Amino acid sequence: MSAAQFREEHLVRAAFARLAPIAFGFALGAVAGFALWLATVLLILKGAPPGEPVGPHLALIGQFVPLYSVSALGSAMGALAGFAGGFVLGVVVASGWNLGHYIWLVTLARRFDSAAP
Repeated sequence: MSAAQFREEHLVRAAFARLAPIAFGFALGAVAGFALWLATVLLILKGAPPGEPVGPHLALIGQFVPLYSVSALGSAMGALAGFAGGFVLGVVVASGWNLGHYIWLVTLARRFDSAAP
């Protein structure tokens, strides 16, 4: 492999850098968990007019997340569920991203190999 080919290969690999699925999942999970916790806490602090429930729309998350409610304990359960869901989604997205780029790089390599004189 010549120096020019070596440099080109490194440029292509740098342009299509891999995502670390576990790290991406952890980051997305942390953001999702924090966002759900923050939304719940802000609604609790805001309160509701007398006779009205606090956060009826956000309370619908309880249909999908066990033990979630618009309360202090519910905010912790929401944070855990948000983290878990975000983590799984992040791992899936990063793995799909990496697979797509791998396929793209293999396709490019085959095209260049077949076009070489």
